[in-house]
Amino acid sequence: MLGLDLGTTLGVSRVYLDGGLDAQALRFEGNIGSRTVGVHRIVQRFAGPDCIGVCIEEPFSGQFSSVKALFPMLGAAVLACELAGLPWATIHLSKLKILATGKGNAKKPEMQAAAKARWGKDLGEDEADAAWTGAYALDHQLFG
Repeated sequence: MLGLDLGTTLGVSRVYLDGGLDAQALRFEGNIGSRTVGVHRIVQRFAGPDCIGVCIEEPFSGQFSSVKALFPMLGAAVLACELAGLPWATIHLSKLKILATGKGNAKKPEMQAAAKARWGKDLGEDEADAAWTGAYALDHQLFG
């Protein structure tokens, strides 16, 4: 399962059926165009033949100006999935927080602590969000 946390720093995770996890944060430099192309390439690179689906954290913020750059990135991720024939889903952040901590208003450190408890790894904020995105899809059998 591929999990994505969109942003200037892109959280990318691969959550495996056996419970394993690979996660990393990739920093995009430049304008929204280069970040959009970057997201498309990341999906192509990480969603290999063994990938059963891609789960993407929905862009969320109280101010539109904070998320307007994320919508083209979301579109690029969805397009990459469609072109590769991969199923995809978007998940609201509150659902990820409930899965990780049991409460929908958990803070970043709580998400990271829950990731450490589940996978035994210290993850950055973006890595942890991406990991929980992939875990949500796997735990809820979104893709069969």
